[in-house]
Amino acid sequence: MRLKHFALCVALTGAGSLSAEGFRQALPGYAYEFPRDHGAHPDFETEWWYYTGNLAADGGREFGFELTIFRNAIVPLNQRAEGGLKAEEILLGHFAISDVESRRHESWEAIGRKGFGQTDYSTETLDIRLQDWTILRRDDGTMELHAARDHAALDLVLAPVRSPVIHGRNGIHQKAEGTGKASHYISITRSNTTGSITWQNEVIPVEGQSWMDHEFFSDSLSDEEVGWDWFALQLDDGTDLMVYQLRRADGTHNQQSSGTVVESTDSSMELPHGSYTIEATGEWTSPDSGATYPMGWIIRIPEHDAELEVIPAFEAQEMLTTRHTGVIYWEGAVRVDGTWRGEPTSGKGFVELVGYAAPFRSF
Repeated sequence: MRLKHFALCVALTGAGSLSAEGFRQALPGYAYEFPRDHGAHPDFETEWWYYTGNLAADGGREFGFELTIFRNAIVPLNQRAEGGLKAEEILLGHFAISDVESRRHESWEAIGRKGFGQTDYSTETLDIRLQDWTILRRDDGTMELHAARDHAALDLVLAPVRSPVIHGRNGIHQKAEGTGKASHYISITRSNTTGSITWQNEVIPVEGQSWMDHEFFSDSLSDEEVGWDWFALQLDDGTDLMVYQLRRADGTHNQQSSGTVVESTDSSMELPHGSYTIEATGEWTSPDSGATYPMGWIIRIPEHDAELEVIPAFEAQEMLTTRHTGVIYWEGAVRVDGTWRGEPTSGKGFVELVGYAAPFRSF
């Protein structure tokens, strides 16, 4: 779902909500085509490419990573001036590494605009550049990720073992009541990942699994929503699971909250609202932001005879991305233990928690 980027775009435009006027909306019946739909969609207002993963080095040292590039159009495509100097589209990025052994997490930001050599993208395939951060799909279907800041860098190759998953129904992932209050939401839920992480100026060969989300849309949620909890889990039996809950100010959850199960056979099925529960088992208060986050969860899915305990790799994985976007959220590596279809299981994944430092509409 990756809804935090609604808030990021609000911060960029300075508005309380985003208007879809002049932009293409996410509507039922969209015909997906790949690799075209891995590329950019500049006729939509908002878009992002989002990668997270759990990697290991020789000797068992573990790392989590996040690399996100997202695009925010300020002026609709058909209203842009040729050669103008006004900022009509902006790309931003977040990059983070979690060192599980040392319980250390660091993050960085990037920003750029088209027309000044700062950014570029393709509308035909996955090929995005933000300053010196790049995401590229090669001819063989593998993807390259590169980002570097200070003493840290990612240089990874991702080989998908799953076909693209289209979340939701009839080509759209509904976010709230009403026409167009939806996104086109694509995931590649599992990719074998190799390459290196540079950490504290040390280049460390790593391998593991990554998850990709790609969404594009042009409308926002209502003012009732204050935040969300999002889970992307990869179980050791090959099952992948995405679930989320969108929180309202009165403590209830938006009934459009949903999920998707992706089987090891590459088939997928929707988990509608009410088919699962997410129960927090603890909490953690950030010494940096003062925000208190739930920390540890039990996910129950009766239809799959599943009870999954989701445990943070460590607590201090907060993203203080205040330089460009003003957003504070928690995005961290987790491990999973429990049962799936009544059998013992384990796995790893990532969790995103938004709206605990402040309601997202006030960012």
